[in-house]
Amino acid sequence: MIYSPPLRTVLLGCLPLLWAAMGWAAPPAADWFPQAKPWSQGDGESHHVATVEELFTAVGKVRPGDSILVADGHYRLPRYFEITTDNVTLRSASGNRDRVILDGAGSRHGELLGITGCQGVTIADLTIQNVKYNGIKLNSDRGVQRVTVHNCVLHNIWQRGVKAPGLRENAKQLSPRDCRVQFCLFYNDRPKQFSDDETDTPQTFNGNYIGGIDVKNTTNWTISDNVFIGIQGRTREGRGCIYISEDGRNCVIERNVFLNCDIGIALGNPSLEYSARHAVDCVVQNNLVSDCPETGILACYSKDCQIRNNTVFNPDSSLGRLIWVQNVNDGLQVENNLLVGPPLRVTSDSRIKQQRNIVLASQAELQKLSATAAGQTALTSAKVRDAIALPAQHAAKQAARQAAMMKPGVQRPEVIAAMRKVHQGFEGQTGYVAQFGDSITYSMAFWTPIGWDSPDQYLAVDDGWPKTPKNARWRDYVKGTRDKGPEHGNYSGWKVGQLNRAIDGALAKHNPEVAIIMIGTNDISGGKLPASYPQQLRDVVQKCLDQRCVPILNTIPPRRGHEDAVAAANQTIRDLAKQMSVPLADFHAECVRLRPEQTWDGTLISGDGVHPSGGKSNVYTPDNLSQCGYALRNWVNFLVLRQIYTQVLEQD
Repeated sequence: MIYSPPLRTVLLGCLPLLWAAMGWAAPPAADWFPQAKPWSQGDGESHHVATVEELFTAVGKVRPGDSILVADGHYRLPRYFEITTDNVTLRSASGNRDRVILDGAGSRHGELLGITGCQGVTIADLTIQNVKYNGIKLNSDRGVQRVTVHNCVLHNIWQRGVKAPGLRENAKQLSPRDCRVQFCLFYNDRPKQFSDDETDTPQTFNGNYIGGIDVKNTTNWTISDNVFIGIQGRTREGRGCIYISEDGRNCVIERNVFLNCDIGIALGNPSLEYSARHAVDCVVQNNLVSDCPETGILACYSKDCQIRNNTVFNPDSSLGRLIWVQNVNDGLQVENNLLVGPPLRVTSDSRIKQQRNIVLASQAELQKLSATAAGQTALTSAKVRDAIALPAQHAAKQAARQAAMMKPGVQRPEVIAAMRKVHQGFEGQTGYVAQFGDSITYSMAFWTPIGWDSPDQYLAVDDGWPKTPKNARWRDYVKGTRDKGPEHGNYSGWKVGQLNRAIDGALAKHNPEVAIIMIGTNDISGGKLPASYPQQLRDVVQKCLDQRCVPILNTIPPRRGHEDAVAAANQTIRDLAKQMSVPLADFHAECVRLRPEQTWDGTLISGDGVHPSGGKSNVYTPDNLSQCGYALRNWVNFLVLRQIYTQVLEQD
């Protein structure tokens, strides 16, 4: 029997992490990205942590000036994590921001990392991802000053990557001062969806309450050298990647790059609360904004601000808001900007100083422009072209990844032909899919979502086959999704011999049309494949065929410390599927394709090293399929069932 340790929070994955089949196959990178210098070690004590428990323990005992150094790994935080001590640094021990991931996918809270009642905190050299609301939250109402966010990745944060909320009018003395956000990457795999955030509904923000950095009542902030990619609302009406409001003062926004987002930079918005101005004495300079259709750079209710030496690219803009000056903007200077697309749009009665702005109609004109006094200077002309091209290049790669998502369901023609013969004369329970196996099948995380959700919504590629059963939903057609237990042919700890003895009763009880079979993980617990395993498994498959039930063989998942035995079992399973011409759902192959070089351990395979990981087992997005093992198994079997239904069951 597979032993499951008591539930506890553990470090998930200690090896260098590789990303695959996500919205981005890896965190976006290019030679034109701003390069951060290594963060220097503080003078205080260093607390080295390598598990989630150690991380929470360390933050509770640090003293001012200490550092928390996090070992490379993927850390799934179960709850909100808060720093409340002055001058504390939280960073990766290696200095590689891609190798330490703080993941909020399973957190019970909507915010992940908070800073409260302290000053001088630094967050550096790590990734924060999969957060429902705010990735890094400055709790301004309790006094937060001099925070630095350095060389971090903010990935799939569905409201704000960095948030400092507004203060009451009588609490201005608490305004967050002298903070920096620098050399960070903000990116999302896709536009926001309603399922990402239950508070963002058609009645509230219609799925568009999303941005990058949203900070209010700020003083003396510097936001520089960051890259923002794909920060998009559901209908492409999201908020600003950088948004300064509610009396933000003396802020500098410079050398940032914005690609394929909704709004680049917003100094204010049309709504005012107690402040007469949103932004005062702020400077926006030397930024590149490309393909941000809602607005490139906005000034709205500002005073004595400067927008200078920026390049804004959107030659096909339908709204014409590359730079938009709206409402009151006394003392605003808009100078030396390069606009590729419509010219500056002014819907303000304020007197605006405009000079030396250059407007080009197309990218072709930009390419001909060798040198100019206008526009950003942080990137060369060639690097600007490279940056502008990055989203389109990614879209092509994403299409290829989506096509790869569909491949596990494709069966060989001889399998389809053989199963048509098997299914002829079937008189059993139409649509019943039996589940035969051990605890990996007995788990309610496996297959039950097919009975209540719509997996077809994730079929991103049109392969010519119907997405749903004829005149029905999958949940209407597929029966038995919640049938768990020995009488149904599945139970914890089972080996192939136990399944072989139980299958006769399960077949007689349900007379299934299809059977999903995964068995073998317990058989190899001793480190090798038993000699009787191949024949016992053949007997299981043959019993299904004799009942005119279509079997879908599953390979077993990777198992920590049992690589050779797993390989032997799966070779047997693959050989048997080929010899008997039965469908194969190669779960193991997908695990190692999406998470190669044992990075499946702690991601697709849970902390016990045996069972698939839990989470959103009904969500089949590329990013979730690379981190929820049960979602991946459900998806692979759904794809196989869909082809079998379309080309075998429905044909008969």
